[in-house]
Amino acid sequence: MKIDYTKLAVLLLPTFLRQPLMIALLRTLMDPIQEIHDRHHTARDKRLYDLEHTSQICYIKDALNKEFQITDYSAGFEIEDINAKGNWLTAYDEIGDFKDRHTIVEDESYLILWDEEIIKKPTVSFTVIIPISVEWNDYNKARINSIVNKYRLASRTFNTSY
Repeated sequence: MKIDYTKLAVLLLPTFLRQPLMIALLRTLMDPIQEIHDRHHTARDKRLYDLEHTSQICYIKDALNKEFQITDYSAGFEIEDINAKGNWLTAYDEIGDFKDRHTIVEDESYLILWDEEIIKKPTVSFTVIIPISVEWNDYNKARINSIVNKYRLASRTFNTSY
């Protein structure tokens, strides 16, 4: 609830003391209190906004669109999930215990089933598609990264696409 301390002080002043000089003095005394209250109210609204926005995709899009004042959500930011799918070539059936079945091939023409470097390569979980209306520069890129990092799940990684 926002309180106007200047008006409250004047209303609490007895009627016989409501002279222009006294009201001006009260307004001067109430300005610092009003400023502190306004700063608290703004910070409280920001904290409540941050608590309302979770790591769900729709809220990340909403936070990005509000940050860049995009009202038309169809022309705003988009988030696209990336599902890492593929075919793996395995040497053995996935069922059963095969600790003693490892073979060593001495020939140079053997087929590599997997490469540890490729398997451990970092992958991204989703892509943030930036609308054309947002100018692509370092400042906006930093703003987008900070918002997405703030609301994304810790296990999910992302990249941006223009």
